[in-house]
Amino acid sequence: MQPTGDFPLVRKLALTGEKTLKVSKIELARVRRALTGILAVSLLGILLPRSADAADWKTLAAPPVPIYLAATETINGVIYVAGGQSGSGPASTLQAFNPETKTWTLLASMPLTLYQGNGAGVINSQLYVAGGWNGPLPTTELLMYDPPSNTWTTLAAMPHYSACGGTGVINSKLYVTTACNGYNGYSSLLDVYDPVADAWTSLPNSSSAHGSPAFGVINDNFYVAGGTNSSGGVTDVVEVYNPATSTWTTLAPMPTAVQFATSVALNGELYVIGGNNGTNYVANVQVYDPHKNKWKTLASLPSAIGFSGGAVAYGLVFMEGGYSGAGSDATNQYMAVAPSIP
Repeated sequence: MQPTGDFPLVRKLALTGEKTLKVSKIELARVRRALTGILAVSLLGILLPRSADAADWKTLAAPPVPIYLAATETINGVIYVAGGQSGSGPASTLQAFNPETKTWTLLASMPLTLYQGNGAGVINSQLYVAGGWNGPLPTTELLMYDPPSNTWTTLAAMPHYSACGGTGVINSKLYVTTACNGYNGYSSLLDVYDPVADAWTSLPNSSSAHGSPAFGVINDNFYVAGGTNSSGGVTDVVEVYNPATSTWTTLAPMPTAVQFATSVALNGELYVIGGNNGTNYVANVQVYDPHKNKWKTLASLPSAIGFSGGAVAYGLVFMEGGYSGAGSDATNQYMAVAPSIP
C-alpha cells in the first residue's frame, strides 16, 4: 500500500507554494500518466494552486457504507474510517480507503458500535479508538486495530465515560479530551494513555469545554479549537496543551465559531473545515498558524457540511462522509493545499 511510480512527483507539485510552475514536457507526461492511475482530477487544479490561500476540492469514490461521526486516521498512506452513524444507525464497520488505487475495503468490524467519539490516533502503525457513544451513555472502551492481522484488541478502559472529544498522539502516548461523560452538560477532561503500561492517567482540565471540537497535534503540542462550551453554545475558544509543562494556554479565537468540523494538522498548521455555527452548516476552511498565533481563511468547500472524518495522506487533506442536514452524505473529497507563506 506504499506509494509507487510517479506519485512523489505529483505530491511535490501539488504542494508547491509558487503561483506559477514551470514543468518540462517530459515531466508533464509523467504527471498525466501518474494521475490517470491514481486520482481522477484536473491537472490544473492539483498542480497549479491559484495561491497559497486557494484550495481545489475534488470528489472521489464514496465509501461502501455511507457514514458520519466516524473516527478517521491514516496508517502508511491508507485512510481508516471506524464506526460512525450510517443510514441504519450506529455502525461497527471499519472501512479503508487507498488513495493510490482509489478503492475502499471493508475490514474486520469493531467489537461494538461506536459513533461521535474522540477521533482516533496512530501509535506504531496501529489504530487506537478511545470512547464514543454506544447507547444512552458513552463507553469507556479503548480499542486497538492491527492492520497486518486485521484484528481488534480491547485495552485498558478509560477512567470515565468519554465521547465528543478529540485525540492526539505525542511521544507514542494517546491524549484524549472528553466533553461528554454521560452526565448533564459538557466537561473539559483530559487523560493520557501509555500503551507500554496499558494504563491511563488523568491530566489538568482545559479552561473551557470543547464538545465535538477541531483538534490536532503540532510540534508535540495538542491543539483543541471551538466546539460546544459548558453552556451548550458554540465557542470560538482555542486552547493548546503542552505535555512538557502539563499546562493549557488560551490562543487567538477562531474567526468563525464552529462545532462538528473536520480537522487535520498539515504543514505545521491546524485546518478546521466545515462544521456547524450553531444555526447552519458552513463551508468555511479556517487555518491556524501556531507560530503567528493567527487564523486565515482559504477557499470554501463546494458545499456546507459537518460531522465528516478528516485525514492527511500524501500531503493532501481527505474528507469522508458527513452530514449537511438531510441524511447521510457519502462523500470523499481531497484538497490540494499549497504550503503557507511566511
